[in-house]
Amino acid sequence: MKKISKDLMLGCSISANQAEGAFNVNGKGLSIAELRRYNPNLDRKDINTERKMTKEKLQEALNDDGKYVYPKKIGVNFYERYKEDVKLIADMKNDCFRTSIAWTRIFPNGDEKEPNLKGLEFYDNLIDELVKNKIEPIITISHYEMPYNLVAKYGGWKNPILIEFYTNFAKTVMERYKNKVKYWIPFNEINAANYSVWAGAGLLDDEHPNILGLSMYALHNIFLANAQTVKIGKEINKNFLFGSMVATLLNYAESCDPQLVLKTEKDQQLKIYSFFDVMHRGEYSKFSLNLLKKFSIDLKISNEDKKLLKENTCDFLGFSYYMSGVVNQIEGDVTEGNLSKTGKNKFLKANEWGWQIDPIGLRILMNRLYDRYQKPLFILENGIGFDEKLENGKINDDYRIEYMKNHLEQIQNAIEDGVECIGYTAWSLMDIISHGTSEMTKRYGLIYVDQDSFGKGSQNRTPKKSYDWYKNVCISREI
Repeated sequence: MKKISKDLMLGCSISANQAEGAFNVNGKGLSIAELRRYNPNLDRKDINTERKMTKEKLQEALNDDGKYVYPKKIGVNFYERYKEDVKLIADMKNDCFRTSIAWTRIFPNGDEKEPNLKGLEFYDNLIDELVKNKIEPIITISHYEMPYNLVAKYGGWKNPILIEFYTNFAKTVMERYKNKVKYWIPFNEINAANYSVWAGAGLLDDEHPNILGLSMYALHNIFLANAQTVKIGKEINKNFLFGSMVATLLNYAESCDPQLVLKTEKDQQLKIYSFFDVMHRGEYSKFSLNLLKKFSIDLKISNEDKKLLKENTCDFLGFSYYMSGVVNQIEGDVTEGNLSKTGKNKFLKANEWGWQIDPIGLRILMNRLYDRYQKPLFILENGIGFDEKLENGKINDDYRIEYMKNHLEQIQNAIEDGVECIGYTAWSLMDIISHGTSEMTKRYGLIYVDQDSFGKGSQNRTPKKSYDWYKNVCISREI
């Protein structure tokens, strides 16, 4: 048995758009997440097709003529069942719980001056319920759920006016919960603005021939909004702690060929460090600036922008970690990752969606990030999805227990290496709608939800074997 550091917070996580449902209740507006369809004919290992939003698919979603189901409108009814779910968190003896605030509940169109009080009441009740049960709320302000109106009317994050709208939203919730929430994540997986432009930036994949260039302008505006949020938040409560959040895909070189090792290093600079650099060093790295210049992208970064970024960096590095990959010389022989394709690693097992399981990779990444930035880390998402069905009223998910146990062990090893780590929130508390494919059959939860990908089912909750295992870990602090 291995002891877990007593200072490491243990918990679970979800997002509003994947769990809440109630998409048209109490004045809520339409979000971009709710326009992502479920395609039952999709190859399970293909995460790119439905991740992309085209003009045609958007029009189909807006018409919603019954051809497709849009599961994030339904969620898993966390909106109505939050008390039951918080009790399950409390019974599991979790220290913390990460969720997000749906922008469209508070500002239905995104550009209003005054918030929707009915929307705020839901989060008042949710956060009060968490605090009452001695569960630390970890709040993501924007988790892939910006108001669709901000896309239709303003063009998404490529328009700098969204900085004003977003910071009005952020200020509203930070002011309201200044005495109840300490940990804030302004943007979930901020690098999705480049890899998944609809979810991350509200851009259509076919709206411009140079969508990468356009996404860089959008990302710069998001970075500025992130820094502005830190600035406003510290004025509201100097004890607030702000976290960056990057989707990390640790990659190895397939061989020790120096050219391939160099290629891998540049891959990690591009996909991981370039985002953390802005939010923790307060400036774009020379690597990033050279790359922008190479592709003739001029972000027109003003002196005011530079000052804002430099003076308002994040307090801790938050990130998601599910798998690792391989950089190889040849295209092909790839597997799907969380946000991008990657080479197969013959030393690792993968689940049915092609996600390669690599606990030691998490320890490697934690050491690299801490060495580079010297700030505490927070693993905000880590988990594994499987297609599961109740058998005799139970789910014996030993594979999930093994996954979590091995990753927690490597987190503890990293702490013993000298890495500061605030916490770990497993993805996810209960089965929720998949972000990438909008299916229900890719089940990550420690709690089974009786619902299929078409929204059918009782939505009743049944704790899995992993729930009881994690409860014992939280009580004993041993793995």
